[in-house]
Amino acid sequence: MKLSYNILVFGNEPVEKSIARLSRFGYDAVEFVGEPDLYDPAEVRSLLAKYNIRAGSICNIWKKDRDFTSANPEIRENAKRYTKSTIDLAEAIGAEVVIVAPTANMRITRELPPEEEWKYAVEGIRECGEYALPRGVTLVIEPWNRFETYLINRLEQAIRLAQDVDLPNVKIMGDLFHMNIEESSVPEAIRKARGWLVHMHVADNQRDLPGKGHLSWPEIFSALKDIQFPGYLVLEYIPPHADPYFAFREKVDESVYDEHAQYAAEFIRKFL
Repeated sequence: MKLSYNILVFGNEPVEKSIARLSRFGYDAVEFVGEPDLYDPAEVRSLLAKYNIRAGSICNIWKKDRDFTSANPEIRENAKRYTKSTIDLAEAIGAEVVIVAPTANMRITRELPPEEEWKYAVEGIRECGEYALPRGVTLVIEPWNRFETYLINRLEQAIRLAQDVDLPNVKIMGDLFHMNIEESSVPEAIRKARGWLVHMHVADNQRDLPGKGHLSWPEIFSALKDIQFPGYLVLEYIPPHADPYFAFREKVDESVYDEHAQYAAEFIRKFL
C-alpha cells in the first residue's frame, strides 16, 4: 500500500506548493485533478523529480457535458475525448491510474432504458481502456453514493461493469465516504473485491480527515491487508463544506493544508 493525496483538496494554489507539501510529509505520490489545461507536463515532471515524489493518478472531473451514458451522442463522445485527454496527461507525467465514472456527477435519474445506458457505459469505457492500454495506464471505475449517481453505487456493481468491459487495464476503486453510505459492510465489500480493487480514496464517514468520524480503521486495514491491496491510498477529504469545489473559490490558510496533510499521513501510517 502506498500513500497519496488528491490535490483537489488544496484548491487553486500553485502546483509546486502542493507537490512540495506532500513530499515534505512523506507521501509516495500525488493525485492530480483531471483537467489537463491546468498543467504543463514538462513542468510537472520537473517538480516531481525535484521533490522526489511520483505522479500516482488522475482524478477525472465528471461535469454534465462528460457523460458516457447520456442520451445526447455529442456528450457521450465528449466523455471519450475528455478521458483520452486525461490518459494523455497521465502518460505525460508518469501517472499509473485514471479514475472514470459512467455518468456525470450529480445526475441521479436515467435518460435512457437501463440496458441502453449500460451498453453505452461499457462501450465508452472500453474504447478509453483500449486507448490507455498501450500507454501503460489503468482505468479504475469509481462508485458514488446514490445522491450523486444512480448507476454505480457499490463495488460489486463496478466489478460487474469492469467485467463487461473485459480489458486487463480496467479495474475498480473504492471511496470510503461513498462506501460508508452504500455498502452493508465496508470491510466485507473490500474483501469481495479482491483482484479488482486497486485504488482507494480515503476519508472518514462524514468526508472529514480519517480518524475524525466513526469508521473502524483497524477493520478497514485488516480487509485491505487480507486482499493484499496493491495500490494507492489517496487522501480525499473535504474540509468542512459539502461542496468539493469550495477550495477553488475561497482562500484557505495554507497552514491548515500543512496541518491536515501531516496529520493524515501520520494517522494512516499507524495501520500500514
